[in-house]
Amino acid sequence: MSRSRVIAFTGTVGSGKSTHMRLLYSKLKQKGLKTRMSFLKTGHLFAFILEISLARIVASKRRDVFPIRALVEERPILFRRILRLWLGLDLISITLKFLVGVYIPLKLGYTILIEEYIPAIISDYIYLSKIVNYPLKVNSFAINYLLRLMKLCDHTQMIFLDAENDELKSRWRLRGSFDERGDYLYMQRTLLLHISRALSSSELIYVNTSSKTITETQELITRLLRV
Repeated sequence: MSRSRVIAFTGTVGSGKSTHMRLLYSKLKQKGLKTRMSFLKTGHLFAFILEISLARIVASKRRDVFPIRALVEERPILFRRILRLWLGLDLISITLKFLVGVYIPLKLGYTILIEEYIPAIISDYIYLSKIVNYPLKVNSFAINYLLRLMKLCDHTQMIFLDAENDELKSRWRLRGSFDERGDYLYMQRTLLLHISRALSSSELIYVNTSSKTITETQELITRLLRV
């Protein structure tokens, strides 16, 4: 693997994306390759400030979900009304993080390892908009804008990680994170997988990590990437 490119880890929550991104980063660094890690997902910076502020004001003091989940579940009408504002703030945040964490380093010759990335953002937007009964169209500004951002990067390899539900739940408990809804996992295994496959510059790498050790999964990923 000689030329710089983007390697994006997408998949279900708890499938091992962060773990395997860090392991691959260490391996590439040991080989002397210019490599950087990044994270790009919805609900950061300006959008996060908006959602956490509203959640504290109008939603219950729940501690079992993220602020945006509390808003969507408890105040869907309100979230539908501010959806355009939230999307605008989120796109600004994503643009800043994309330029600093992906585009500029890529132009400087770095290989970028990134968790979530554009496919996850698009699928999250579609998922949230459907919940509040304000579905985004395929040709909406938000989706087209994200696709244009991604096109600035010549080559993107998608790695989709998954695991069985029982295994995911076990991992959530071990790391002390929130339980995810079944419909969200279903969205990731269908819509997110479809978008990830469609936007990958080469054949998508799919790995079910349920019955594999971390070492076995990492060896499979590096072999398929030809690292």
